[in-house]
Amino acid sequence: MRKLPVRLLSTLLWAVILLTVPILKADEIELPEIGDHSGVALSPEQERSIGQAFMRRLRNSVTIIEDPEVATYVQSLGYRLVANSDNPGQGFTFFVIQDSTINAFAAPGGYIGIHSGLIENSQTESELAAVLAHEIAHITQRHLARAFEQRRRLSLPMTAAIVAAIIMGTQSPDAGLAGLAAAQAGAAQLQINFTRSNEKEADRVGMQTLVRAGFDPFAMPAFFERLHQVSRYYGTRPPEFLSTHPVTSNRIADAMGRAETLNPHPVKDHLQFHLVRAKLQVLASDNHEQTVRQFREALETGRYRNEAATRYGYALALVATGDSSEARRQILQLLKKDGDNLAYRLALARVEAAAGRFETAFKVYKEAQALYPDDYAVVINYAHALLQGHRPQAARDLLRRQIQSGVDTGQIYHLMAQAEGDAGNRAEAHRWLAEYHYYNGQTNMAIKHLQLASKAASNDFYERSKIEARLRQLQMEIKAEEDS
Repeated sequence: MRKLPVRLLSTLLWAVILLTVPILKADEIELPEIGDHSGVALSPEQERSIGQAFMRRLRNSVTIIEDPEVATYVQSLGYRLVANSDNPGQGFTFFVIQDSTINAFAAPGGYIGIHSGLIENSQTESELAAVLAHEIAHITQRHLARAFEQRRRLSLPMTAAIVAAIIMGTQSPDAGLAGLAAAQAGAAQLQINFTRSNEKEADRVGMQTLVRAGFDPFAMPAFFERLHQVSRYYGTRPPEFLSTHPVTSNRIADAMGRAETLNPHPVKDHLQFHLVRAKLQVLASDNHEQTVRQFREALETGRYRNEAATRYGYALALVATGDSSEARRQILQLLKKDGDNLAYRLALARVEAAAGRFETAFKVYKEAQALYPDDYAVVINYAHALLQGHRPQAARDLLRRQIQSGVDTGQIYHLMAQAEGDAGNRAEAHRWLAEYHYYNGQTNMAIKHLQLASKAASNDFYERSKIEARLRQLQMEIKAEEDS
């Protein structure tokens, strides 16, 4: 199946939700006071359920970057903003999609997606934070739920089923857009990203969050202005962000006016922002030799925004080409100046593992663990190395502690399946593969692996009972979707 653009997927979701409620005229919509949830048909629990269903299907349709350092940075930046938002107790999930376009979007339940192109094209960390703060405001202000007051109850199974049908049944973006055109005919004015009042409020509330979190408020109008200027070179295809967040001169002027009243202090980018941008450049590259040359030339000419990040990217690109010796030299040069930097330590361990020096890599990971206990990036990278070094039991124990601490991701599920398989535990390997496929929206595949797990655990009554209970749960979920 051909993958659909993320903007189409997110817009399809909102269109589906809109189609399940009566269409109201503009003068019939009475927005309640912020924080007043009485009478709102779409509860936070319903939003979360819809969001989870959407995410499972999204993971099956686009490439989500699972690099632990990128994921950890984006989550950290996002929660720094959430802690300073109007609703710091709201649950959020931030993730990065492999896509060179400049875009971000908010989905029900606090799911916020960021295109890798947005991070790479943000000139400062405050610009990236400004976009995230804007999307966070869409969630904390409950724009969708507020626009749906006085409507009938939303059918969650029906919504999930329609979303699945749209995504799995659409063979091309053109066909998807054609179907969407009809769906949007009567509901366009309620679309979250196209509602001017919602955009204006998200700008205002987002800027307040931005300043409280210690970022530069001028970054918001600066980013909008640059996109506005660049859009003239795109012809009929402007940056994705402008398609979902229309920028006008008045909007830029309003943002600039608000920023000028806030009297901000000078803001310095965190090094991790530049390191993540460099890493994304390597991850997105389809020609690592060329990427090596680009980083090397930048270092030689001094044309870089941050020298340490450029050297870091250079080392990662060298690893990708198999030149572990030069990569090690570059990383050691960085560690000489900043020995406690976790990104550099993990890069060194990766170099050692790539060169087959696993004992040295394990030592580096253990030292990193001592400095950063239970850090997600350390655990994932260490587990990868342990599996490469044929130590599945150690990898399994490491990952189990992470799961017990409440962290569960598709990457952890996949590594657990590999660890159990390498250790000879077929039932457990299939069980974790089932969780991995379910996480990625492949429920039927998850059911198949649970059936294989049940057969493999035929002599273990307790283990088979646990597997079959999960199997019945997923089968009931499939039936509920089919019956909706």
